[in-house]
Amino acid sequence: MSSLKLNKNSVRAGIATIGVLGGFVSGYGVLVPYYIEKYSLDLAIGGRIFALTGLSGIVGVFIATYFVDKIKGALAGSIGTVIVGIGIGLLVIAPTWNFVLFGVVIIGVSFGIVQVAIGQLVVDVGGIEASRRANKNNIGFATASIIIAAVFYSNTEGQLLHKPEESHKKSNHKSSITFLLLGISAYVGLEASATGWIPSYLLSKGWSTSKASLGLSVFFISLLAIRLVLLKYIHKLNFGLVTLISVACLVPALLLLYATDLYWLAIIFLGASGGPVFSMAFAWVVKISPGNARITGFIFFSSISGSMIFPYLIGVYMNKLGAEFAPLLMMIPSGLALVFFLAGYRSTIQQLSN
Repeated sequence: MSSLKLNKNSVRAGIATIGVLGGFVSGYGVLVPYYIEKYSLDLAIGGRIFALTGLSGIVGVFIATYFVDKIKGALAGSIGTVIVGIGIGLLVIAPTWNFVLFGVVIIGVSFGIVQVAIGQLVVDVGGIEASRRANKNNIGFATASIIIAAVFYSNTEGQLLHKPEESHKKSNHKSSITFLLLGISAYVGLEASATGWIPSYLLSKGWSTSKASLGLSVFFISLLAIRLVLLKYIHKLNFGLVTLISVACLVPALLLLYATDLYWLAIIFLGASGGPVFSMAFAWVVKISPGNARITGFIFFSSISGSMIFPYLIGVYMNKLGAEFAPLLMMIPSGLALVFFLAGYRSTIQQLSN
């Protein structure tokens, strides 16, 4: 049985690998309006880019989850990253909208593979360290750092992850995990929607393209800042409570964005509110399912499903109602996330008290 062994360079390379993907995902908001104008699309058709990326990402998650104990982590991480780069290259030279979608499929499959590959780094530990690792990966994602995949390959040994001990395979938190996965799906749907439609919303308010793109950058800077703070104080935090408080702040942040002209404040509030959610919920699931080598496959299946469904549906209704209704539409996944996380928190408490 071979475990994944990492040195500092491997960890840095892993974080940067997520960053390569972050560069594309954070570009959604800028790319979608660009493609809509370039190919004379409406918002609903342009929004298909989210659904197709999510669907192909799920394919990548299934592939990586099946081979999690059969393929070297170095190979999975490096090949996946290289293929992401190829997909991004196709977007650069795309002569038609269908060619763009083809490149998106390639990126989506690779996205799923690399997310699961890197995500396995957290499941052999629990509690504080799991959340710290998840935060580091998300910091890499938010900042969109870029590094050559060969560095990851040359500094990693062994299989993608250990095979869990028999005693770790059973969990009495099945209902809790189900609710948390649903919550993760809804939250990531909100985050992906914000990533994709914030610039379109700001453009509808009369902002210039460059200023609207800056608004998206501020959103990601806020995500990054709160995650950096969490790294310092993570040993003092309750994963469940931090997740609930953060998700509860999303609706007022969106209301502020919709109902006032305090756009910068609202964007910062939205990013800071969402920043803790994924890494805290990630660690929460890992904590109640220790040693499960495939749990990150389920996590990323849930997250990619949310990023596939909600941004697309929001794009459809924005096309009918107008881009200025984007914040109101984004309240739907944020509200669902709060309901699911509340149910998961209650279920976790009940199981721990038994």
